[in-house]
Amino acid sequence: MNQQRSTLFDAGILLLALVLALSPLVFGQAVMKWDAMDLYLPWKYFITDALANNQLPLWNPFTNAGFTQMGDPGTWYPISWGVGALFGGYSIGALQFEYLLHLYLGGLGFYFLIKRFGFTRFVVLSCATGYMLSGLMIGNAQHVGWIVSAAWLPWVLRFYLELQSKPTFRTAVQLALVLFFLLSGGYPGMFIVTIYILFGFFIANSWKQIQSRNYIFYRKQWLFLSISVFLFVMMSAVILVASFDMAPYINRGSGLGDRTDIWNILEGSLSPQALSSTVYPLATAKNDYAFWGADFSMTNCYFGVLLLITILATLFRKDAPKEVRIYFITGLVCILIALGQVLPLRTWVSYLPFLDLFRFPSLFRLFAIFFLLISAGFSLHHLLSSEKRQKQFFYVLIGSILLIGIVNIALLGSIEKYKFGQLFSIGWSHFMEQANISELIFLQGGILIVMLTMLALVWKFASTYRSISICLFIVIEIVSFTIMNRNATVLYDRPISEASGGMENLPQGYPTPSLWDPVSATNDADLNLEFVQLWKNLAIYVKRPSLDGVSPYSFKNMQKAIQSGEYKRMAHYPFIFFADNLTPNNYIDTASIDSLSAQKMWVETFGPNELKVHAELPEESHFVYLQNYYPSWEAKVDGKTIPIQRVSETFMSIPLPEGKSTIEFQFNPTNVIRASFLSIAFWAGALLFLVIGRVMNWRTKQVT
Repeated sequence: MNQQRSTLFDAGILLLALVLALSPLVFGQAVMKWDAMDLYLPWKYFITDALANNQLPLWNPFTNAGFTQMGDPGTWYPISWGVGALFGGYSIGALQFEYLLHLYLGGLGFYFLIKRFGFTRFVVLSCATGYMLSGLMIGNAQHVGWIVSAAWLPWVLRFYLELQSKPTFRTAVQLALVLFFLLSGGYPGMFIVTIYILFGFFIANSWKQIQSRNYIFYRKQWLFLSISVFLFVMMSAVILVASFDMAPYINRGSGLGDRTDIWNILEGSLSPQALSSTVYPLATAKNDYAFWGADFSMTNCYFGVLLLITILATLFRKDAPKEVRIYFITGLVCILIALGQVLPLRTWVSYLPFLDLFRFPSLFRLFAIFFLLISAGFSLHHLLSSEKRQKQFFYVLIGSILLIGIVNIALLGSIEKYKFGQLFSIGWSHFMEQANISELIFLQGGILIVMLTMLALVWKFASTYRSISICLFIVIEIVSFTIMNRNATVLYDRPISEASGGMENLPQGYPTPSLWDPVSATNDADLNLEFVQLWKNLAIYVKRPSLDGVSPYSFKNMQKAIQSGEYKRMAHYPFIFFADNLTPNNYIDTASIDSLSAQKMWVETFGPNELKVHAELPEESHFVYLQNYYPSWEAKVDGKTIPIQRVSETFMSIPLPEGKSTIEFQFNPTNVIRASFLSIAFWAGALLFLVIGRVMNWRTKQVT
């Protein structure tokens, strides 16, 4: 019971640290930035709205002439479904809640992971805070999929290690479930790297079991690991089937190793100068591409200066635990891979299966931070377990203060000192706008000197409180530096109530789009006038088919239409119309387009996955639907299935006879639909099994 209370207390401390660090988001005084609002929010709005309308989110007709929403793993992420239901629809508030929730889940997961190593509460709490508010969590806040991956990574490793030490069916289910969450909600590249990490632990454990000849236990491990893999595959069936179904038709469906365009695997590499952010994360608040050599959202490697100091203070000691060096070297290798454009390691590992399918080598810094923090846990635990090592650490603190002081002295000649006066006379926001990287490093260096000096004094003259003091200083440091960086990469200072302007009266259901207006009339540039804080993929909110939008997925046929000019040419017409003729290369003859098409048909049903139209024509014609052609579309005329023609490179058309006709288009990816029911049944069943097991265990404890 005491252990449970201490765990709850520590969980409360983590929550308090999160609230203090990102209070504007917590209390709705600010909104998130960039891709979080432009990509994640509209897609999650579409997905949860489709579910609320009893539709599977298979096809999204409201952006880029339609795309297979089912092929994006995040479509099937249960946590987003739950958040959308909790908020009565996926809003800006729901987005920010999900971001904060995953930061907290990441912190809790890291807490429970390193707690199993036998560390003290102060060590565990320090490292968990460092992970929860690390440079990736703050620097890449806009890339919500990255945050989701980071949140589930420690849970995956925790349950995997538990499965190795005490293989049970319950642990097998837990591992399968968190792996599914990582795949469905996270960035695919991070999932692939995680699987390689688990494979490394598997090889190490297998070697250990073989050496000890503990074959009975090894077979038991194999049994429950196999069960876990089976459950994971069943939960992920819809993602696997939909992804492989979509892969041949998109530009991202093949390897990137030999490509030289923007999808090249080295795009988004970590720069060497970004390593300074381990000590000076405030420097990454300045979007200086000339200095960083990359987008500043890809540069923050911070996980706690004091935690870094404890690693360096322990790493070279003769009595240092081997785990300090093992995890440090592993983290260092991840950093070297992240430096993709400087070192060849990222190119080398791309020859391994699936490691050529994603770009952004900077994502490897997540795994670097992860392993360096485990190394820091062993280092801090080793340091605090000996009075002698504690006394020696005092001199490490003094050396760190002197080193940071020397850097500040070296910067004196390059900084503009008057700007620091503005910090007090005008305010922090103005200073951050005016300051250069040298001023930011100087300021953070000064803050570090003050904090380290205070810790050194406590360390010297209040030895009884060393453990709690270093934990307290670590948490204060991490929270303070997060507060300093949050406006750069996390939030805009605009209340949710104001930023939500335009989202108050969005259409319910799926209203019939105009049969007269061209699809070009629905575009982000014009719709920006209706929304306060939203910029991209706005047709999703107003539920009108559009050829505009931003997406990481691009159909090959659509790219051909763009290159040929057909995509832009067709944008001048409504989303459905009649055309008398097609050219020999299956382009729509614009001269034969019936300008009175809207008078000759009416729409009975329109939705993401279906269209039903009644038409009456004086002569034979072609019915054109300005959605991207995809093999899973089926068309019927008067109940009879007919083949769909791909016209103007990417759009759909069917021939119509003279007279009255009932036209039906149905997006029917049969295998994906079957797999979706299978996946939902397995992950919902797993959750139910774990909840019932927890309740029964609690009741048993109450009785005893």
